[in-house]
Amino acid sequence: MAAIALNTFKTIRAGITSSYVGIYTCPIGVASVILLLQVTNVSTGSTTYQVSAVHSRPDDDIQDYEFANDLFVPPNDSVNLVPDGKLILETGDAIKIKANDNNGLNIVLSILETAKS
Repeated sequence: MAAIALNTFKTIRAGITSSYVGIYTCPIGVASVILLLQVTNVSTGSTTYQVSAVHSRPDDDIQDYEFANDLFVPPNDSVNLVPDGKLILETGDAIKIKANDNNGLNIVLSILETAKS
């Protein structure tokens, strides 16, 4: 069995669609800290889009907990969905995100993965 690195930084970049899509799942043997979850309106027009995000834990009775619900992202602007703190993910936890329309929003997710002892 390969050893898990003690600390690993990762960056995930993706477009956001109008359906909930899992953008990150915490791997086995790791606890993850979300350092940044930035959503940017990249459309060329004057449309303000909305974004929603959930923390998903497959083992719970209620699997998806919204932590951002229809936040507005104006043209040429961005929103940090975890603005004043960190979000901790345990093994199997996932972040899912959606917008009210396709192709107007992008996401940058910065994560620190730490090996669990």
